[in-house]
Amino acid sequence: MKADIDNFVKWIRANGLTPIMSVFEDDLELLTHLDLSKRNLKDLPESIGVLKNLSVLKLSNNRIRRLPKAIGELKKLRNLQCENNLIEELPSTIGNLSNLMILNLNVNRIKKLPKEFYNLTSLTRLTLAANRIEYLDEDFSKLSKLLYLSLETNELDELPDVFAQMKQLYYLDLSFNHLTELPSSLSSIKELETLILEGNSLRKLPSLESHDMLIKLDLSDNLLKSLDFDLSKLEDLKILFLDNNLLIELPSKICDLKNLTDLSVSSNHLEYLPELIGKLDKLQELDVEDNQLDSLPDSIDNLKNLRNLFIANNNGLKRPTSLCLEFCDIR
Repeated sequence: MKADIDNFVKWIRANGLTPIMSVFEDDLELLTHLDLSKRNLKDLPESIGVLKNLSVLKLSNNRIRRLPKAIGELKKLRNLQCENNLIEELPSTIGNLSNLMILNLNVNRIKKLPKEFYNLTSLTRLTLAANRIEYLDEDFSKLSKLLYLSLETNELDELPDVFAQMKQLYYLDLSFNHLTELPSSLSSIKELETLILEGNSLRKLPSLESHDMLIKLDLSDNLLKSLDFDLSKLEDLKILFLDNNLLIELPSKICDLKNLTDLSVSSNHLEYLPELIGKLDKLQELDVEDNQLDSLPDSIDNLKNLRNLFIANNNGLKRPTSLCLEFCDIR
């Protein structure tokens, strides 16, 4: 233990950290929070295991290429922030962090997760965005306490059917991967409030009708030709993005979304909008630019809360004179 303390103190001094860290043994053993963000660090020593009482460790915005095996000795760690580093793989010992609740590994170079990673069953918030992850194991289902999950901007072309146990997940971002379909268990997530699927290659969706607590749904930049589920079931939905798909029409049930404030369907193949779109009386922003519309429904005059309207690049649409708009992209 004494040798590890001495080694860690040397590392503190070598990296110019004495202004923010004590080099006294008692202080190091009692340390609970440590913020080493933006310190131009290239490594962490194995002797970091001396910080037995550490509960929060922040390492973001450094040049760290690997986490030491001794990271698994920090048994009281609850929050680990490693965003924006150069980490290529995780040590198997990370699975020993049984109390870890928050893990941020955004913007690294991770290609796969070790099998032991799925032992982190206390995780409630996991962010792995902007890595190079190609595969998730079926054991991902063990992370059943997750509330917030971001897998944005990775290399996933499929997902295991692991969401049935994630009853409390309220935020899920799967955007900018290579997904062509979604697992059916996605429909089992009852508490979901935000679902972001932008930038994949989805041609069809599992039924989303069970997500009656959904507030934001982003299906932009996919290959959807239709929405084959009852949109009206998403009664809490406020934000719906459908840009850059292959939609020929919008289902009439979209007009039953009484809480909708933002609707964006630009860059599709729409020839008309539902006649009853004026029922969306809470709508504040509507984007239908870059479609094939030659007219707007008469009921659009009922959208008294509409502030921003995007209708350019259609077939000669004119700005509605009956609406008090703050912005319209056509004069």
